[in-house]
Amino acid sequence: MDTCCTLGICAERNAIFNMITNGEQEIDKVLVVLDDGTNGAPCGACRELMVQIMPDSYKDIEIMVDYAAGRIVRLGDITPEWWI
Repeated sequence: MDTCCTLGICAERNAIFNMITNGEQEIDKVLVVLDDGTNGAPCGACRELMVQIMPDSYKDIEIMVDYAAGRIVRLGDITPEWWI
């Protein structure tokens, strides 16, 4: 049987919504943990949400893309010219 997958609510966006519900409005740092225990960058939907809630300062959000190597990028580096 074929199944149709839709864009759901991933853990990162769920965490952002929880943050907003609890009165927080700014994101400083992001750490995405993948299924295999490694980490990487947030998906496009998460990036878009961060841009929408922080349109003036989203470019400064730090993302730990490789914990083992200590590699950090800024959201503005991987999302340079967003639509907002």
